Amino acid sequence: MAKHDDQALLESVRTHRERLHGAFLHGALGARRSARSLVMRLIVGVILGAVASAACVGVGFVTDLLSKQQQTQQNTTSVISPQPSPSEEPQR
Repeated sequence: MAKHDDQALLESVRTHRERLHGAFLHGALGARRSARSLVMRLIVGVILGAVASAACVGVGFVTDLLSKQQQTQQNTTSVISPQPSPSEEPQR
């Protein structure tokens, strides 16, 4: 068990040294990021925004289309009123 703890401690120290060495040579993490990774994040963000916008437009279009169909059906049923059959005419 002590051997395992020692190994974990040595790996931790080595990782910290590598991070400090990298920060000393290359600067802060923000300055070390390559332009490519930032551009890729921008492209992914634009694509996700376009997909979300297209989904919103599609939902709005379908909702409007369904409401117009419903209004048309209601207008059609209210305009056409059934004619009374001759057997339903009032008696005098």
